[in-house]
Amino acid sequence: MFAVCVVRDSDPGLNAGKAKPLYDLLVSFADVASRDTSQGYPYREVLAASLDCSKQTVDRAADYLETEVGLITVHRRKVEGKPDENDANLYELHDSWLIQGMAPPAGTPAQLVARYGHTVPGLDVDAWVREHAPGFDLAGWRAVHDEKLRAQEAKREEQRRKERVRRKKPKKGGGVTHDATPGGAASRGGSVMGDATGGVTHDATGGVVGDALSKDVVQEPSSRGTTAPSARSAGGVRSTSTSGSRSQGRSGSAAANKAESAEGSGKGLPGQRGEEKLSRKQLTAVRAVEALLPPLLAAQLPYGHIPTRNRPAVLEALESRTLDQLRDRIATRWAAYGYEPAIHHGELRSAVGAALELIAPTRHCPDLGCEDGTLIDTGEDCRVCTQRKEQRRADRLAGKAPAGGGKAAAAAVECLDCGHPFPGAVPADRLCKPCREAPAAAIAAFLAREHQEAQRRREAQELAEEAERRRARRASRTVTAVEDVDQEQATETEADARLRAELLADNPWMADYAQATPDAPAIPQLS
Repeated sequence: MFAVCVVRDSDPGLNAGKAKPLYDLLVSFADVASRDTSQGYPYREVLAASLDCSKQTVDRAADYLETEVGLITVHRRKVEGKPDENDANLYELHDSWLIQGMAPPAGTPAQLVARYGHTVPGLDVDAWVREHAPGFDLAGWRAVHDEKLRAQEAKREEQRRKERVRRKKPKKGGGVTHDATPGGAASRGGSVMGDATGGVTHDATGGVVGDALSKDVVQEPSSRGTTAPSARSAGGVRSTSTSGSRSQGRSGSAAANKAESAEGSGKGLPGQRGEEKLSRKQLTAVRAVEALLPPLLAAQLPYGHIPTRNRPAVLEALESRTLDQLRDRIATRWAAYGYEPAIHHGELRSAVGAALELIAPTRHCPDLGCEDGTLIDTGEDCRVCTQRKEQRRADRLAGKAPAGGGKAAAAAVECLDCGHPFPGAVPADRLCKPCREAPAAAIAAFLAREHQEAQRRREAQELAEEAERRRARRASRTVTAVEDVDQEQATETEADARLRAELLADNPWMADYAQATPDAPAIPQLS
């Protein structure tokens, strides 16, 4: 007994490795009632031998089934009485509710319910997750899963398109079979399958059959023309130069437009640089730059690589930047140009055009040392880019066409203010989000600074008032202390006078002594 929805799942993670075969194998070891392998007791060596792979491959497949799919739970055990010796793992399967078509029990992994819950009639996946797994981000999981499915479908569609192109362009003197099997190697698999080895079959399987068939694949067609420019290796590219100029045809915009036109037509123009065959060193340099692209964008490229006709643009970028500098350029533009949100929302017009925009030199600036408005050697602002941006802003506020006008300006898909390209649909005001929000952000920053200044003034005034109050309290305490001393002295004087009066009343004979002065002592000297 096994879950049919799992076997029919087209998830590359399940099909590329040993995940799906491992599930089928664990079903054969599992008990029908308990759905675990406590009775079968399979060791990793047995599973690896049955799947003809290594134990590490079994571990990776089990980890994918456990963490990504939630189909199994691996309980790792030790030999009883020997804590340092591993015993056979216990594999618990969570597929009984899928087999029986019933609601999943409590404790079922939430990702498994989110993935296959729709196959059970009447099951409300959202309600089940809210009740049994409130901490699971169902919306985020669905977004990532849908994006994976879209990327997979886009790759398949690209594979189908390329196969249709190959079928429609048979070589002289042969049909599909003749094109796919050069030299008449029909016995080695030269058929429609052989025609797809360079892309679909070889990329999808990557196994023994794909490796064998790939040896008979015809190289990509190349037009006759001038020799491709020499490129430096990935580790020895030329450092930055702050002088020199380049023509408009070598800018990133031209490269992106070339990529879009090439993708749209499916045909190469005779004599283009992009169709020339590259040397091994040049191809290595291109692959090193491709490795710097964000994985989300690289997955959108045809077969995960930049097309042949667009590779000279990559070599051109390597002529003035090192790999580390290109890595910084790609990371900065990936965030600044908004390609990641465009991919997530399905608005990216061209994956190849986006890749070239990330790699290409700074648009519309003749200074090779300029990196998107900043001189890479000194860190100062590029005067050319600053003046151009100010001129574009002035022209936009005056209602004029962008500099360079005409059809090129009308067809340009770039921001009227900063000149950055639009990754998706062009807004009506032709302004990118940062430029549109810049005035509001500036006003907000100004108001924030005013609020902070007013708060600082209030705090200073409160401190001054508190200091004045402290001084007043100290002065008041001083006056009170003086008054208290005077009062005490007056009280003591009054007490002395009263005491003398009482003594004179009781002893009249002491009146003469009371009248004495310091010059004439009242007490007679005894002889």
